[in-house]
Amino acid sequence: MKEAIHKLHKNRIFSLIFWLILVFVAIIQTPNINTLTENASNITYGSKSQPAKAEAIKNRWGYQLNNTTGVTIVYNNPNGAIKAKQQAQIDETIQKLQKNKSYYSVKKITTTKTDLAGKGQLVSEDKSTELVELDIDPQSNNLTILTNQLVNQAKVNGLKSYVTSPEIVRNTQSQKVAAINDLITIALFIVAVLVVGIYFRSILAAFVSLITLFSSYVVSLGIVTNLTTRLNAPFSVYTPLEIAIATIIMGLIWNIYLFRRIKNTLILQNESAAATRQTIKASRFPITMTGLLLAAAFGILILVNFSPISSLYAVGISFLILMLAVLTINPIFTSALGESVFWPNVKPEKHRQPGVWNRIVSFSLWQPLAGLLMAIYLTFPFIYNFRPSLSYTQLSTLTANDQAVQGAEVLQTHFAEGKATPVTIYLENDKALNKEKYLQQIDALTTKLQSMKGVNSVYSVTQPSGMPISKYYVTNQLGDIQSDVKSAISKLTRVSTGIASNRRNINIEQLKKQVNYLKTLTNKSDKINSKSTDIQKQVSDASNNASVNQQSSANSKVKKYEQKLDKLNSQLDTTSTDMDALINQANNMQMYSQTIYNNMQTYNEALQKVKSDLKSLQLQVKNVQRGLNNVYDYLAALQKSTASDVYYITNAQLEDTDFLQTMYNYTSQNQKITALQVIFNNAPNSSDTPKQVKLLQEQIKTQLQGTTLKNADVAVTGEPVYQALEQSHLQRGFLIMATIMIVAIALAAFILSRAILQPFYWLIALIMSVITGTQLTYLALDYVANVSAFDWQVPILAMVVITAVGAWQIISLGLSMRYTRLNSLDWIRPSMASYGQVLRYILLVVILISLALTYGSSMVMIETAMISGFTFIIYYLILPMIVSSLGKMAVTVPDKTKLLKKHTDDE
Repeated sequence: MKEAIHKLHKNRIFSLIFWLILVFVAIIQTPNINTLTENASNITYGSKSQPAKAEAIKNRWGYQLNNTTGVTIVYNNPNGAIKAKQQAQIDETIQKLQKNKSYYSVKKITTTKTDLAGKGQLVSEDKSTELVELDIDPQSNNLTILTNQLVNQAKVNGLKSYVTSPEIVRNTQSQKVAAINDLITIALFIVAVLVVGIYFRSILAAFVSLITLFSSYVVSLGIVTNLTTRLNAPFSVYTPLEIAIATIIMGLIWNIYLFRRIKNTLILQNESAAATRQTIKASRFPITMTGLLLAAAFGILILVNFSPISSLYAVGISFLILMLAVLTINPIFTSALGESVFWPNVKPEKHRQPGVWNRIVSFSLWQPLAGLLMAIYLTFPFIYNFRPSLSYTQLSTLTANDQAVQGAEVLQTHFAEGKATPVTIYLENDKALNKEKYLQQIDALTTKLQSMKGVNSVYSVTQPSGMPISKYYVTNQLGDIQSDVKSAISKLTRVSTGIASNRRNINIEQLKKQVNYLKTLTNKSDKINSKSTDIQKQVSDASNNASVNQQSSANSKVKKYEQKLDKLNSQLDTTSTDMDALINQANNMQMYSQTIYNNMQTYNEALQKVKSDLKSLQLQVKNVQRGLNNVYDYLAALQKSTASDVYYITNAQLEDTDFLQTMYNYTSQNQKITALQVIFNNAPNSSDTPKQVKLLQEQIKTQLQGTTLKNADVAVTGEPVYQALEQSHLQRGFLIMATIMIVAIALAAFILSRAILQPFYWLIALIMSVITGTQLTYLALDYVANVSAFDWQVPILAMVVITAVGAWQIISLGLSMRYTRLNSLDWIRPSMASYGQVLRYILLVVILISLALTYGSSMVMIETAMISGFTFIIYYLILPMIVSSLGKMAVTVPDKTKLLKKHTDDE
């Protein structure tokens, strides 16, 4: 039994079983990579960052809008303004969407009907484009699925419709990256098979190499993805591809290196197991040293507070797994198959001296200064003009075929360029903001931000359309007051004129004459009354006398006059009766005349007082009129001054329906939080965006100082903020990353070579090559494809390739110098000749891998491939020049100095 186990161990069966189990577990335990890639598209910056603070404030908004994201439905009529019929179709479509809000996870819909005051930000100036803002909850459903559903629901005949937002564009980019990662990974494995197959002209060697690389990749990816899901380890959209690149590039270099040594060893050692053990023993140190160095260098990057860089710890893990796979999986097949592993080409490898390489070395050793100048001549112009420019926008890496990208471009065309990527300012106060003293400060902040350079418009609760609402401003209210004052002055003028007229119409002298006339009339009435009494007495006497004469007359005349006397007596009786009535009327008239006289006397006195009061009132009215004229002039001057451009909303206006609707759209449920939206003139870019975001934050802080909102919590978020953070974190993180890589490689080279100058030359040559290769790529793409800036992910991806290949080359040189018995000058020619053979297959690997990276037609990967390819072509050219020329000068110049000094001393 022991013998059988020993035989199995000797034949490395346990290693094979171990790797089979490991690969199987890794495959079944690896989570959904596309989901991880999609989640990684939203880079987090910690709880103290502005987007994190803004998200925390937003989650307290209420109205069931917690954890929602905003998307925009864009309706565009390419033939002109949206017609009434088309508008009706839009309204009908939105009504259907409103009815099915829960199905589409829609929490809020904002249209021109629900935000009348903010219509200006929803309709373009040419009326050809209309927006519908949605707040959706992607937590309840996948954002991609929701977007596709909304695209189908939002369609309107005769109009182009899009569903877009920065989050959707990011999600689209992550999906494209995931698809490209899969394509390029497949292409890389195909290239890996071709490289080994072409180099060794062997099918089996290529197959063995593929097994090693695939096993290492699957296990590395499984470990990294499980660390992400279980421990929340950093993960970026390019992490799977970075693992594939690191595994295949370094795996190919190590496999070719190992197979070459085994093939050479089999010439001297026929027994395959012994040859394998001998080769592994000789190769273990350089492979282990390189693997541990790269693992440590990339592993320490997990401490960098930027997930695209900190996620490179995964590359460090992949180097560790690859190191184990190369040293354990390859021997299983080489010890079992022996020379057959190189079938059908089992002939020994012929060593070919690289002619160009040797001639460069010979020339540089012959004329070291000329060789150095040649290296400088090839690289210095590119180094001198090196101006790295990076793009941080997602639109630069996406094609216009996607509907979200097209929607963003429509927004940029018909609104401002920054419309597709707004900045949102969240402001949270400890008290409700529905008070004039708070709204005034919000309006002042809005106006201040609108005056910033590069700002197109600012929307807020006080200016929902990006323009001041006149009725809420003092200048408009002063105009109303001014009109009222003017009207009052006009009325006072008429009153003053009427008073003067009435005062002139009151004639006291005439009134006195009328009173005297009434007095005379009263006296006459008394006389009439007296005379009437006398007449009555005379009539009575006449009546009595007539009766006596009738009794004493007996003659015939008495009878003749008897009838006339009777008639006269009757008339006198009537007259007496009438006189009684006349006397009564005269008595009444006398009484009324006295009363009238008394009243007129009183009225006369009253009128005299009224006339005096009217004179006083007229003076007072004139004084008031002069005062109101002064007030009118003051208000007119105040209205024209900037002091009147102040927001002031009355209590009645606070209860106005339009304003309540605006409050609903722009403030939280408890009215303690409000949001301001800032639109820049230009789309985000690396040169202006960080400055604009910084200035925006400074302006907010300055404007709120010393106001009623000085203690409010303020946070900004949006695509420009994210891009500014990406830029600042990348600049700082990449500097840390480059420093770590350079220091790690330098330390390894110094320790392994036991030298200082030569490793320094190697490192300088690599740095010069990287800068030259980057500038060459920039110039080539600018000329061919009009690309003026690299995507910001390119330096990270290029660093993975360059560090892996550069570390192996420099460590190989270090080991060559470590084990040589020659002095530093004599070591140059044979080591460079030997290294030229190694560099050929390394260059072959780099070039073919670079071609594989372009398979997905991704500009990011094309830029990465070109930088890597140009870098190592330049490195291939200048390394022998720098090593030979500086190596010889380092030895000969001090010797010449000593000889010159000795000659001087002899003289």
